[in-house]
Amino acid sequence: MAKRTRRPSSGRQSEARRKRKQPPSPGTCAGTNAPQYGRYDDCVHVCWLGDGRYVALLKPLVFHQAHGNRSWTAPAGTVTDGASIPQIFWSVIGGPFEDKYRDAAVSHDYECCVQQNAWRDVHRMFYDAMMTRSVEPWRAKLMYFAVFFFGPRWPKPERRPKLGFTEGDIARAADLFRRRSPIQLDEIEQLTPGTLRAHSREIPLRVEGAPLLDDRKTIRAVDRKPPCTTSECA
Repeated sequence: MAKRTRRPSSGRQSEARRKRKQPPSPGTCAGTNAPQYGRYDDCVHVCWLGDGRYVALLKPLVFHQAHGNRSWTAPAGTVTDGASIPQIFWSVIGGPFEDKYRDAAVSHDYECCVQQNAWRDVHRMFYDAMMTRSVEPWRAKLMYFAVFFFGPRWPKPERRPKLGFTEGDIARAADLFRRRSPIQLDEIEQLTPGTLRAHSREIPLRVEGAPLLDDRKTIRAVDRKPPCTTSECA
C-alpha cells in the first residue's frame, strides 16, 4: 500500500492554529462588555501598596455608560480597597477584587472619594458597570441595594436616618432578587425591612454566607475617605 503523505498546511492556516493555541499575554484584558449597559476601554491594572490592603491603578480605568452617554474615568494612581461597599455584604457577594465586579468596584470607589457627581448617579453607574461586565443580575442588584442604602452619600446630612435593616436582611434581599429577577432599581430603592421580612421571616440559609449573618445586628453605613490617589506606584 502506498504511503500517504501529509499535505503541508498553508502559512495562513498555521498562523491561525498558532494564535488559537497561544495563551493571552500577561496583563491583557479578559473582561467582556455588554454594550446595552456600556463598555470599558480596558481592565484594572494595579499595584499593591505597602500596607497590603490598598491597591493603586497603574493606568486609567474608563467606563463609558450607555445611559446618558456618560464617561467615568478613574485616573492612574487611584487608591482603592473596595470599602465603598459595606464589608458585611462580602460574606454573600465575595470580596471586592474577587469577581467580575472588580472593575465596577474601582470606578465606584473613586467616584465615592472625589464626590464630583451626584451620589445617586454614581451608585447607578456602579450597577450599569457591573452589568457591563456580566455580573449575575441578582448579585448586581444586591450590590446596588448595598450602596444605595449603606454606601457613601454627599453632601453629608447631619444624621442619616435609621432604616432598621439587619445583617439577615442581606440574605433576604439576595433571595428576593434571585427569585424575582424582574425587580427594577426603583423598586429596590423602596425596599424596607418589613418588605424583606414579608418575603422571608427567617434568614434564608440557602443563600451562601447566610449563616454568618446576625439578625440582632443592624447594618452600618460607610463613608469613603481620602486619599483618592497616590504616586506610590508611579
